[in-house]
Amino acid sequence: MKTTKPGSPLSFDYSARRLALLLGLLGTSLAAQAQTALAANRWGVEEGTRIYLDGQASTRAVIDQLDDAAIASVESMLVRDTTTHAAQAKLRGGYLVLITKRNADSPATLALADKMHLMWAHTSRPAPISAVAPPALAYITSHYPKAWLGGEILEMTRKSTGAVTYRVQLADNWGWRYVSFTAAGDFVSDQMY
Repeated sequence: MKTTKPGSPLSFDYSARRLALLLGLLGTSLAAQAQTALAANRWGVEEGTRIYLDGQASTRAVIDQLDDAAIASVESMLVRDTTTHAAQAKLRGGYLVLITKRNADSPATLALADKMHLMWAHTSRPAPISAVAPPALAYITSHYPKAWLGGEILEMTRKSTGAVTYRVQLADNWGWRYVSFTAAGDFVSDQMY
């Protein structure tokens, strides 16, 4: 160890190296702890949730190892107990669907997306209200008399078949609702958020 005059640039050399070494070791230790903590349940999946990866059933351990850059889409849904129609129905479980960029358009991925009515199964673009067929507008008026147009209408084309549906966003005092119709105006589905 060299002795230097106080205030010279070399006087802090020894302690600066020591500090850099300590910070480097601390950073490595913290990074290792953060990686371990992320791997345990990085998606926050609760017990009873069904997990799908690229159209196939999977496990929490498998999806915890996925690199974020490899993921194209993540969709999740809560499933309510259908034995009661109360607004506070108990949650029966849920689904977590992950799609990787590599298998985004694989037959298994598209089949699951179709079956579960996922947004991933479609390409979408904004549409004007005039694109929604009159029978669909009549259905909205009769079935949702206290709702109003929420502002978003999407033309959704199913990737697997090319079939077109229109998704209309409705709002009411309870929240948002998305009601879908065929191009002819036939009711397809109703999802409340």
